Amino acid sequence: MKISQSRQQEIRRERVEAVIEGRIGALFRRIPELSGFSIQQDLQPTEVAVHSWPGYVAGEDLYVEIVTALANLVEERTEVADLLRGRTFARQLQ
Repeated sequence: MKISQSRQQEIRRERVEAVIEGRIGALFRRIPELSGFSIQQDLQPTEVAVHSWPGYVAGEDLYVEIVTALANLVEERTEVADLLRGRTFARQLQ
């Protein structure tokens, strides 16, 4: 039995979404102070929110780590770029 073209596209999108979810989840685990961020149309992070404490100031290294993670993801799977644009990611609290 053949799978319809629309179903094939849906399966591919689900796989790509799973990759995005895994990579962004790993980013949140690597940076415990990161609370969330949005991604602009040019794939640059914006509205980066962090959980801070007295004396802590988020530095450029946090932003660079987010940019690097996004760049690596897009380099590995170019189809990810369209799915990242305009999205907001937030830490999931359990």
